[in-house]
Amino acid sequence: MTSERRSAEIGIGFFLSGAPAAVDLIDRAERAGVGTAWMVMHPLGWDTPIVAAAALARTARIKVGTSIVPAFTRHPLNLAAQAITLDELAPGRFRLGVGTGNLAATANELGTPIARPAARVREYVEIVRTAIGTGEARRAGEFYTVDAELPHPAQIDVSLAALGPRMFEAAGAVADAAMTWNVPLAHVDAVARPAVARGAATASRPAPPVITHVNVIAGCDRAEFLAAGRDALRPFAENAQYAAMFAAAGLPAGEDREPSPELIDALVVGGDEAAVTDRLGELTETQDELLVTLPWPAGVRRDQEDLLLRVLGAVGRSFG
Repeated sequence: MTSERRSAEIGIGFFLSGAPAAVDLIDRAERAGVGTAWMVMHPLGWDTPIVAAAALARTARIKVGTSIVPAFTRHPLNLAAQAITLDELAPGRFRLGVGTGNLAATANELGTPIARPAARVREYVEIVRTAIGTGEARRAGEFYTVDAELPHPAQIDVSLAALGPRMFEAAGAVADAAMTWNVPLAHVDAVARPAVARGAATASRPAPPVITHVNVIAGCDRAEFLAAGRDALRPFAENAQYAAMFAAAGLPAGEDREPSPELIDALVVGGDEAAVTDRLGELTETQDELLVTLPWPAGVRRDQEDLLLRVLGAVGRSFG
């Protein structure tokens, strides 16, 4: 560990299989010493800000975040009001992550196709941050016209999920952090960070941090690791936007859209408990912040959850 750089914060992220299991996992994460728990939200899945309220009420220290709220499922001022309410319940402990989410699901399931998503979500985040930070929002934009007051201002960071250069530039210009999801670490350094810096420069502001996502599949042999990795990453390899990003990163999926072993190794940390602890500790030395997930929803593989919580607690104590 170097003396020049503070080790990154590290937190757990997870998919939901039900609200009670999510609250239970966040409670266990706090008891393990984990600093932040992030929840993944499908456009028509469990509503993570509501789950966050229950989790914040049960716990005392852990920060609870959304990674992410699909922006176009609700008006930006409604989301800002939710965030302010959660901050009242647990001051300084709610972290808001937003993004375009699954645009195909938004179009097909909600009947709401979204044109120019990068430009729209950029304006969306500007409204959310202004409304939270000042307690009001008054603007006539390209996509939203608002003139409203909220209960009061609050101090809540707003992160923007990004996959391609334009979205990373938007995060650099308007968000408090950029958030990756299944983006290889080398691609984060080669593409994401420069794009965040370009976006920040256009807004004459310092470049915000990048919250880097990694997966963990621990305690199994190589064949089991690759099988679980393929299952976890196959939906992303089959997604056109992700497939293009993987190809740009030099890790294309095969013709059958199966994740390659090289792609799995780039996105998933494996090995026994000690090896995973060491690797995540190393990553805290090079990343701004780490968001670590398992490929199974909360409550499905409690053995893997307990292992990961032990690892994250150990990394926090040793490298924090």
